[in-house]
Amino acid sequence: MRTRLAAALAAASLVATALACEGRTSGFITTGSTGGVRVRLLNALTSSQSVSFVVDGQPASSGVGFGAASPYVSLTLGSHRLQAQASGTGTTLVDFTRDLNSEGAFSFIPAPGLSQFGALFIPDDPTPASGQVKFRAVHVAAAPGPISVYLTTPTADLSSATPVIPALAFGAASPYVAVAAGSYRIRVTPAGVPSTVLLDSGNLTLSGGAVRTLLVTDSPGGGLPTILSIIADAN
Repeated sequence: MRTRLAAALAAASLVATALACEGRTSGFITTGSTGGVRVRLLNALTSSQSVSFVVDGQPASSGVGFGAASPYVSLTLGSHRLQAQASGTGTTLVDFTRDLNSEGAFSFIPAPGLSQFGALFIPDDPTPASGQVKFRAVHVAAAPGPISVYLTTPTADLSSATPVIPALAFGAASPYVAVAAGSYRIRVTPAGVPSTVLLDSGNLTLSGGAVRTLLVTDSPGGGLPTILSIIADAN
């Protein structure tokens, strides 16, 4: 179980700055226009604390920490080669080619255990909703199996709570969920087992217009404890 997560989040100023303000347990916010084709890298490679994002053989971003996101890169429609390379050595860790035939924002998420391609490639929806917070979960933590995600008031008992994301399989991303701005607490459990809390964000103040991705990964080096990184899609 991840009994120390709330303290770690507090140490990283996540609670103090709130989900709407700083976006991640450690790392940086990435935001950008929704026009054209835009791709970013989310580093979920437990074997590499820092990677470079390489697009069509050209460096696009360097020093992307574990659980962090690169800035978005603007691309043309068509086929593009996306690579994650180890910082320092330049060793290619994931090599992925994708046909981009429609405009929009996308996340390239290399992680261990993800089929032959070694990465997820998912659409983002960074468009804010007035007076609401939008969030989704991306599950690339192999150790805990399927997960449930709860978004509750800070003092709610999970035994009587309904998860906003009931069962999310490894290697999957949930749809975005919209909730009213306010004070909340995010908890992640094994699917259908509310008594076992893997991740606990502590109290968070969510401001209207924020859009967030909850990236659930194994620990650096692999295995437990499960790690939660909160990444800004917008605002």
